[in-house]
Amino acid sequence: MTIEPRIKRRRQEVAEQQARARIRRSIWMLAILACAGGVAWFLVSPFMSVEEVAVSGAVRVPVEEILQRSGVVEGRPLVTIRASTVETDLMEDPRIAAASVKLVFPTRVEVVVRERVDTAWIDLGDRWGVLADDGVVLAYASTPTTRLPQIRVVIDDPGLGARIEAPEVGGALDFIAALPDDLAERSLFEASDGELWVWVGNRIARLGLPGDMTAKATSLLTILDTAPVGLIDVTAPSRPAVRPWKSVGKTLPGLEYLKSQLEAEIYLEP
Repeated sequence: MTIEPRIKRRRQEVAEQQARARIRRSIWMLAILACAGGVAWFLVSPFMSVEEVAVSGAVRVPVEEILQRSGVVEGRPLVTIRASTVETDLMEDPRIAAASVKLVFPTRVEVVVRERVDTAWIDLGDRWGVLADDGVVLAYASTPTTRLPQIRVVIDDPGLGARIEAPEVGGALDFIAALPDDLAERSLFEASDGELWVWVGNRIARLGLPGDMTAKATSLLTILDTAPVGLIDVTAPSRPAVRPWKSVGKTLPGLEYLKSQLEAEIYLEP
């Protein structure tokens, strides 16, 4: 069968056009792959890898060790670091209240942490726990080893890094926050029947229900040095009162422990 020359030429032209189109597409694909490969290489190259890790806010927590365990080390490409994952790793330490990790391209990692502060010891029965000001248990010890306020309350141990939600504990922590440091560090709290009692500044005070604690602290501080001998009562902070020891019942909840522990330091009226 004879093909007309015009048709034959047209078929050749179409075949050539298709071939050129395939070649162009192949060249573009190779160029794109080469470009992508170059970008990928650059992102994981030493030009885009960790050279500096700047940590701020860390005083007691070994943040550098946590970062190393999380893979934030010199030479690691920044694009392979997930800031949210590193923040989660940092927050697993109960002493860290907040953490922020920022990748600053091309070579810097910035880490900012806010540490919890040891605020009080709490009696957990078989051991003592260190509490932060938000009620989180930070550490354990067989006996108090540092000079901090002490809180006695019947409560189950929630575990390291967990928060104690008991109102009496929260009230004691609020009261501590309102005291001058020199008085706070030597204060002793007893919780009994939902009420709080405190020994502070060589005086025993009844605080009552764990509410309005800042006002109660202010009221107590106002009369602490001038009040006559006796039990100071600030359950109604706007009307503080002093009860002579001889009029205070010996079985008053919360009072006997403080008296037995501190009688050597406190002058009690017979």
